[in-house]
Amino acid sequence: SRECGSGNGSEAYLVPEIDCCRVVGSSSVEILQRVPPGTADLLRIGSIAPGALLLDASDAFDSGSSNADEAARSITRREGLLEEAILGCVEAAVGEFDVTVQKRMLRAASYGLHFACKDESYRSESPGRPSPEAVAFVDVSRKLRVLNALRRPSTGFAMTSLQYDSVMPQGVVARLVAAGRASLAASISEYLKLGRRVSDYARAMKAAAFVSSTTSSLQQGSSMTDSQIAEQAIRIIRGEEKGSTKLQVKGAMPLSSGMYASVALAAHRAGRKGVADLLIMLEQSPTDKVHALLAIGSYADAAAVACRARDPDLIHMTMFAYEQGLSNNEERKSLYFSGIINKFPIEAVNMFTTFYSRFGGLHGGDDKSSINILLRRQKHADAGLKMAKKALTLRSTPTSGENDRGKEKVAALQEASTIFDLGGKDCAFQKTCTDEQIALIADQEQLRRSYGSMEVAPPSSSLTSTIMSILKYGAADPRSAHRLQADADRIAKKYKVPEKRQWHVKVRALSESGQWAQLRNLLDTRAKPPIGIKPFALAAIKGRQGQVEIMHYISRMTDKSDGEDRYDLFCEAGMWKKALEESVRLGDGRKVANVRSMCNSPDIQRLCDKYL
Repeated sequence: SRECGSGNGSEAYLVPEIDCCRVVGSSSVEILQRVPPGTADLLRIGSIAPGALLLDASDAFDSGSSNADEAARSITRREGLLEEAILGCVEAAVGEFDVTVQKRMLRAASYGLHFACKDESYRSESPGRPSPEAVAFVDVSRKLRVLNALRRPSTGFAMTSLQYDSVMPQGVVARLVAAGRASLAASISEYLKLGRRVSDYARAMKAAAFVSSTTSSLQQGSSMTDSQIAEQAIRIIRGEEKGSTKLQVKGAMPLSSGMYASVALAAHRAGRKGVADLLIMLEQSPTDKVHALLAIGSYADAAAVACRARDPDLIHMTMFAYEQGLSNNEERKSLYFSGIINKFPIEAVNMFTTFYSRFGGLHGGDDKSSINILLRRQKHADAGLKMAKKALTLRSTPTSGENDRGKEKVAALQEASTIFDLGGKDCAFQKTCTDEQIALIADQEQLRRSYGSMEVAPPSSSLTSTIMSILKYGAADPRSAHRLQADADRIAKKYKVPEKRQWHVKVRALSESGQWAQLRNLLDTRAKPPIGIKPFALAAIKGRQGQVEIMHYISRMTDKSDGEDRYDLFCEAGMWKKALEESVRLGDGRKVANVRSMCNSPDIQRLCDKYL
């Protein structure tokens, strides 16, 4: 059995293991194990096992007996017996807990290896390479050094060889770190050469333990400053602490990511904020650095690191962590918005604004959050446009009528106008457009009340659509045609609609509603309309009017410059004879050929051939 600890306890617990029974007391741990067969063969009185013979020969050699050499040579006379004896001593040594017995068995194995090296046949089996027995000897020696270090009462981590093999060295290092033995874990990882990641992890935990221990030293009056503690922690992380045998050369393999961040977190938990700030600056991994800064509570610094790394996932995680870190009260949302906008980098603020602009209304059903963000950023134009867009896209619900929707729209537009007013001269145009839209909605409502119909000015219609609706309504209410014309002119004048645009709207509205008499009267009001006569003729053609109606407009086109337009109108109306006469008057043979190719009348085609 093996005991770790000191003192005797009144209670004991038996813990079954894979090859032993662990007896846990209040102040000690003992391992109860059956003596391994290999050890029993070596130490049994009168044993003639090869390992026992080699052990006797080694003891005789140590005592200075002359029979030592003869006893060892008796083993070598039989082929394979020496190798079996060496391996027997090695296997027995690894199963022992007593260091003195371990050394005795390893000396016996070393004594046997001395004779094996002198054997020519033994050396010829593996020329230039160590023998399997020598490799086993070295491995067991290294394992025993580690096991003996673990079994010390100060460590209290007793293990058998089989348990060590089952947990593996990496598991031993992890358990030592968890048990607060980071220094021993770092030494074992370096001694066994467990790889860069394991060694870096162990050194980082050792540095974290060192930084944490400085808190108690500070309470006892230690004079170490934050920079000195950070410098020593850095030396531990890099393996350059005093007494290290590791050779530091230029171009050495870089450290694993997250080492400085983990030590910085330990320093923060220990209350050494200055040390944490110095260490976290050296972290090269953006992901680990951001996570460490978030754990410390440096949200703005974490956002800056995430923005420099150009990682949107890290930026979003930083903003989410900042929101979760705020106290849950009524001012939380306001503090959240102001903190993001005033403290975070511009890349994070832009992403924050975009996120709330697209998804901010999913939960609350409105865009107040995104508008508030834009206002806090002094982007009045964007905030006002968003509010105006929200107003123009309002839809009536089953519980609210059209009047309620109109009131909500006007209220939202008035709020947008107020926002534009905050922008000053930069938003003057947007404010004017918004105010005119509010006035137009009021005029539309007045027209609907005046004529008692929704068709005269449908809700949500634009200025042009409103004028067209007024004029088209004359077809449904002919008695009010002149009044409707006056209202359309009044609306156009109030909102400064260009004259040409107004005439185009009138022509289209009257032709689409079939008010041909009103269209003639409109043409007769001016000797020369501002848009010309061609739009009137095209409206009659598209309205499938007779040739008399169409010629009423084309005949008014008497200028020489109107020849091309007259020809086009005749072709559009299918009046091929008139088109041929116009093309002959213009003296354009291509137009004559075009008429011949498009018409289906043989008489006109013969006339075209005559002129061609």
